[in-house]
Amino acid sequence: MSMAVPVKLPESSLLLELRRGGSFTDCYTIQVPIAVMQAQFVEAFYTTPLFKAERLVLKLFAASPSSDQDARDLAQGTKDTFAVWRVAERSTEQLLLTDRTGRTSSWLMALPDSATAGKTTSLFFGSAVTARTNANAAANTGKPAFGFAFHALLGLHGVYSRRLLEAAASRLLASR
Repeated sequence: MSMAVPVKLPESSLLLELRRGGSFTDCYTIQVPIAVMQAQFVEAFYTTPLFKAERLVLKLFAASPSSDQDARDLAQGTKDTFAVWRVAERSTEQLLLTDRTGRTSSWLMALPDSATAGKTTSLFFGSAVTARTNANAAANTGKPAFGFAFHALLGLHGVYSRRLLEAAASRLLASR
């Protein structure tokens, strides 16, 4: 299986509006040699063992439990909330979730490859982080800024994002 790699946001991405508004955005992709529908991708992503660890953390520290059934319901469009997120926007190929603080968003897209008549699918995962207005007494600029924690965790976030995407791809391939 190939590895997830960072790429420029596709022009059709639901994250573009956040980027245009000044948010930090990233995007990773991996290609799988099978046809994958968006709902299959969303369910696989949120039910991998790696993401289940994040769900446990959210249950314990954010009082936001979630289950595999919740992930299936989100994927099928019968539920608009999942753990700390709510659906901000949804289409047949994309899902954009925003956390309850409104500061972070997660985006998933399954894009069938027309060159292979849909037998290959590109899976995308991206995030957005909205800067906070700098209200620090010593440096009160009133302008949006990303804090120390954001910069310190950015590298780890990139590795984690790639592993999440690879785990979802592996899950999809194993289910065939």
